[in-house]
Amino acid sequence: MAGVLASEHFRVSGDGHRALEAWARQFGQIVRWGIEGASVWGRHTAIFLVSRGDDVRDVCPNRTGRQDRARQRGKSDTLDSERIARETLAHPLLPRAFKRSGDVAGPDEQTELLSVWWKARRSLLKSRQHLLSEAEALLGDLPIALIEQLPDRKAVRPRLAALAGVTRRRRFDPPTTLRLRLLGEYHAQIAKLDAQEKQVTRELRTLVDASPTTLEQLCGLSTVSVAELLVEVGDPRRFTEGGFARFNATAPLAASTAEGPGEPVRHRLNPGGNRRVNAILYRMAITQLRCEPRAQALYANARAHGHTKKEARRILKRHLSDVVYRRMIRDLPDHDTADPRLVAA
Repeated sequence: MAGVLASEHFRVSGDGHRALEAWARQFGQIVRWGIEGASVWGRHTAIFLVSRGDDVRDVCPNRTGRQDRARQRGKSDTLDSERIARETLAHPLLPRAFKRSGDVAGPDEQTELLSVWWKARRSLLKSRQHLLSEAEALLGDLPIALIEQLPDRKAVRPRLAALAGVTRRRRFDPPTTLRLRLLGEYHAQIAKLDAQEKQVTRELRTLVDASPTTLEQLCGLSTVSVAELLVEVGDPRRFTEGGFARFNATAPLAASTAEGPGEPVRHRLNPGGNRRVNAILYRMAITQLRCEPRAQALYANARAHGHTKKEARRILKRHLSDVVYRRMIRDLPDHDTADPRLVAA
């Protein structure tokens, strides 16, 4: 039966990591390490332990949060370390640090570069959306006579662009003047963010083109979507085909009870998993329903068997999950392209 041997604090530094390793090894052989957020705040510790040849697992913060906090035990570094240790001990199939598989360890340089640019793009999009929301609110506060002279469209950019011409050489009351000045500044900042986002997208395209991936050949996947898939999935060998579907939440959850002979096995939507990958597969499914005959045939077959429109789309998403997984496996440099299981991808 597992119990707590000891607990200690160490600094995130070279000396702190060496002290941590020496302290932990005094209790015996270490099978694997568990680090919460091994790719984020636990990154430096994970890199140190991986460089020592240790098996390092990434513990999702959601797993430790569910354990004891619901029972009002509170939160502290000591309690969190115990929760992480128990998760690592109870679940030997926890993902390896840096989304790697097998004997491959440490961060991958190509994935790291993609991740940095992808995070930069997400930050730009958030900043731009904040400015667009602020500009939309200010546009609604303008005098009605001024609003009626702007394009009758919901999009903010065309109204901001038209505002300069409408207000040129006109005098307004001080509040309106201030709103117009702020809107002009927002317009300039949004244009600057648009240009930066295009530059980041070009950098992502360069990295995707330099990688061995052929995901862009699949209908419904843009350069940005391919970059996000490579960042979020990492090494696809860490999943089975069904495990990848569970990871991206396209595998439905069983929802049956009192199952007997001849009784149907019911399923329900899986609200968990990686929602970013799930969103990519959703967009891919919607695109393929417009222009891919095989997707249209699969969707029509699901509808013919009594599935609703949403259920039919989910069936298509589940199929596309397998297609994406097989293509990522096929794209691995050391993969045998003669594998007959991957021909359908």
